[in-house]
Amino acid sequence: MIFVTVGMHNQGFDRLIEKCDLLAGQIEDKMIIQKGSTSYCPRNAEYFDFASNEEFLKLIRQSSTVITHDGAGSILNCLLNKKRTIVVPRLKEYNECRYDNKLDLALELHKMKKIHLVTDLALLTPELIREAKAANSDQFENTLLINIKKYITK
Repeated sequence: MIFVTVGMHNQGFDRLIEKCDLLAGQIEDKMIIQKGSTSYCPRNAEYFDFASNEEFLKLIRQSSTVITHDGAGSILNCLLNKKRTIVVPRLKEYNECRYDNKLDLALELHKMKKIHLVTDLALLTPELIREAKAANSDQFENTLLINIKKYITK
């Protein structure tokens, strides 16, 4: 199962949800989308707006791959649960966030080969999903992730 999440942000992320809906019609894996405040409603995948933290973590644990926005909490939950993670950042130019995103955390984790970072949605393809799904989940270093979690929660 592929789980897509846009987090709890009050601005929509139509670009990502529309792209994932298109992908859901092109892949064999079931896709479940947490669309948040996004106005677009998927046609090829199950979807819901928001979930409790417990339900959110359950979906992460049940998935083989997670496609997520660039929120630190979402990324961290994916990595702590050893999930193959594709990160698509929200961008101010599309009114998906109110700030110029510097992508510090996502860029560092991408350099360390802990996530796949997709800044151009044309590169979010069935092939990338298959590649992410095939990645070795043993590459995660829990010490690093625990330290990141401690830093974020301070």
